[in-house]
Amino acid sequence: MDDFACIPEQGIAFSISTYIAQNRGAEKYDRIRKGFRAGIRLEVCYWLLIGTAAAVFRTPVTALFVKGEGADEVIHLGSRYLMNMSVFYLWPALTNGFQGFYRGMGKMYTTILGTVIQISIRTLCTYLLAPSVGITGIAFACVIGWSVMLMFEIPYYFVTCRKILGKKGTVHNENTDF
Repeated sequence: MDDFACIPEQGIAFSISTYIAQNRGAEKYDRIRKGFRAGIRLEVCYWLLIGTAAAVFRTPVTALFVKGEGADEVIHLGSRYLMNMSVFYLWPALTNGFQGFYRGMGKMYTTILGTVIQISIRTLCTYLLAPSVGITGIAFACVIGWSVMLMFEIPYYFVTCRKILGKKGTVHNENTDF
């Protein structure tokens, strides 16, 4: 379910990357911020759709993957996980959107650093939370990792816009990276 939910978010991010890279290449810097904002709005709209579907259909979706002895317990746990994730899918929507911005701006180091931060925090939190909280701890580990990634990416977005796009959309220093 997580892959089904997040792959379209990644597709939106790839579209953001392409749009930003094309406008950067064409030196239409005034369109970059507008396009990024539109992409983030699309990410949020998709999250509303997939989050609602995951919340409403969490039990039948989980039941598709489980049969036999112990299925009821697995369905209960999976349903509880999906209920949390239905809210939490907003975070990868946002992180994917920001990653799309950075890729489009040619800031690959920033995307790699953000991903390493997210994976490291998520793994550590899973290790710490799963034994005591169970599968719900894994859902919370995901959102903690994504949150820390956003704490890095959102402020850096404003730094990037100020350095590269300037206040009026003119280029200042296109080769600056974190």
